[in-house]
Amino acid sequence: MEQPERWHGRRRGWPLGLALIQVFIALAVSGVRQVPVTAVQLGLLVAGPLALVLLRRWPVVASTVTGLVNVAYLLLGLPFPPIIPSTVVAIASPFARARREAYRRYQAEERRRRSEQEKRQAADERVRIARELHDVLAHSLSLINVRASVALEVMDVQPQEIRPALQAIKEASRDGLAEVRSVLASLRSDEAPRSPNPDLSRVDDLIEQAGAAGLKVEVETLGPRQTLPATVGLSAYRIIQEALTNVMRHSSARTATLVVQYADRAVTVGVADPGPASPKPDGHEGGRGLIGIQERAASVGGLATAQPDGRGGFEVMAVFPL
Repeated sequence: MEQPERWHGRRRGWPLGLALIQVFIALAVSGVRQVPVTAVQLGLLVAGPLALVLLRRWPVVASTVTGLVNVAYLLLGLPFPPIIPSTVVAIASPFARARREAYRRYQAEERRRRSEQEKRQAADERVRIARELHDVLAHSLSLINVRASVALEVMDVQPQEIRPALQAIKEASRDGLAEVRSVLASLRSDEAPRSPNPDLSRVDDLIEQAGAAGLKVEVETLGPRQTLPATVGLSAYRIIQEALTNVMRHSSARTATLVVQYADRAVTVGVADPGPASPKPDGHEGGRGLIGIQERAASVGGLATAQPDGRGGFEVMAVFPL
């Protein structure tokens, strides 16, 4: 922070004040000892403080000059008390200046550190929001795409299937919009989330949505259910959501297996499908879904893998320490 110009003026005028103090002390000593103050004595008493003006740029030179002036003062046999203030200032000022400079460097480093920390936090928050929106939109749009494709295929031969397909599309879009609004609401510090973050207690919703899109998911839960930290529960839920979305988008399989295993110090989730993978359309480029799974697990100290199972299928597994 810049200091007012008036304050800088006061700082520049302190040597004159020091000189006046020394002259006052000399006059007092002169009055006590009944010895007149000479012009040489006054000149030396003023020269020492004025030399300290150089402290701003050359503190060593200023202290040396002040010291020589004081030595000359003593060699002339003049009384010692009047030069005590300038002697103390000459000795203490370099140390005080060094301390101020160190404090300024500390403040500058602290400001730089805080700025970098704020930038990292902002970047992490952008990544988190992008990941949330990706998972929500990819899942919802995949459900809508699958059900819309079914409706188009059966429109002429099984028109009674159109209504359930449209109902599933309506529910998927409604749920997706609700989650998007909740994510966006978290950006406003003065607005509470519209709904609590999902966790493993809402996995049944994912299974139901997948079933409506034609994907049958078998669920196996191992170990007693536990209350997980909110961040771990959200990450596990999103990874399952992304894995099931990938099955619907990239696999020909109409069945998948979900395993949730609770242990004393970890919880493990896994999604597998028997395959085979669906042919990729021309011009299709891989997305960031699998990378996002690994990043999401790592963000809470976990580890995730996503790879072919060697039998034509694909499996995703994530382990979260507790």
